Amino acid sequence: MVKGAKLTPHDKDLISQGVLKDVTHPGGSSIWLEGPSSSDEPGMARVYRPMGDKEAEYLIANGILPDTQPYQAIIEGDNGRVYAEKYLNGKKWVDTSPTTVVEFKIPEETVAALMAIQCKAEDGAMSMGLGSKAGKGLPLFNKALAERGSWKIVKVKRSPPKER
Repeated sequence: MVKGAKLTPHDKDLISQGVLKDVTHPGGSSIWLEGPSSSDEPGMARVYRPMGDKEAEYLIANGILPDTQPYQAIIEGDNGRVYAEKYLNGKKWVDTSPTTVVEFKIPEETVAALMAIQCKAEDGAMSMGLGSKAGKGLPLFNKALAERGSWKIVKVKRSPPKER
């Protein structure tokens, strides 16, 4: 076990349910949990989002994303997962301290509508803006998620608290 790193009760539940498994390498400085991506489903698209604990806790409690992130984005497909995971493994940086990658399955027509509003290429993946400063697609996304979508956590990184 990684000294000082703690799993949340939700992390422990996902491990006990077999949704995530501990993939931490020996001598690792963080705990890594990982689960598989969902299978493709006709009419549905997989999109991914890296997020910090507060945003993940809101999603767990409410089933939708909060409107707290001005540059909130989702990234499409397998390349989207790879891109989202870069925020956990240190290859990309943002000031919201991401700890979790979430996979969402939403209708393909919602993704098309979000792309028509705002999208950009990000390291071989297409991202769509949801936040107030990037696309403003959150209401459309949350409506689709609540009515026809689903979500699951696919990767978690738990590090020891930083010393000050």
